[in-house]
Amino acid sequence: MSKIKNEWPTEHKGALLYRSALASSAQKSGLNAMGFEAKGIPYEEVYKESSRQLAAQNAKTFGSRMENKNDLREWGKQMTPELGREAFGMEVKECTEDCFAMDMHFCPHLKGWQQLGLSDEMCSKLCDLAMEGDFAMAREMGYELENPMRLADGDPVCRVIYRRKENKENKD
Repeated sequence: MSKIKNEWPTEHKGALLYRSALASSAQKSGLNAMGFEAKGIPYEEVYKESSRQLAAQNAKTFGSRMENKNDLREWGKQMTPELGREAFGMEVKECTEDCFAMDMHFCPHLKGWQQLGLSDEMCSKLCDLAMEGDFAMAREMGYELENPMRLADGDPVCRVIYRRKENKENKD
C-alpha cells in the first residue's frame, strides 16, 4: 500500500485543466523512464540535464519579469501565480527579501505517476529527477533551494525554501 497522500480539492476549472496537462506530461516521462529501465538503458543524467536546460530558460523568463532579482518577495510572485496556487494547493509559509518558502499540498506530476500505478520508490526517483530543474533554476537565479519535505516521500506537503545566497563581501 502506498504511503503517498497526494490529494487536494479544487473546483477551479483552469486549475483542473492545468493539473491534467501536467499529469499527462509526467505520465510520458514516467513511461519513458520505465521503458528505459526495462531495457537497461541509463537515462537519469539525460533527464537531469534536460531539466537543467529547461530551468535555465525558465529562470531567464522569470528574471526578466522581476525588478530586483535579489528580493525573494518578487521571486515568490513569480512562483505563485493564481493558477499555480490553486493547482498545487500552494501555501506561502514565508515571504521576505531573503527567503521565500511555500508548501504544496498537491503535485500534478506525482498524480500522473500514481495514475500509472508506479511504485512509491519510482515516484520518489522521478521526483528527484524532476526537482533537479527546480534546484538548477534556483542556482541560475543566485538562490539556494531546500526541499526538506516531499509528497513523493510520504510527507504531508512538498516544502520548497528559496534563500538568497550570502554575499561574501558582506560576511564581515
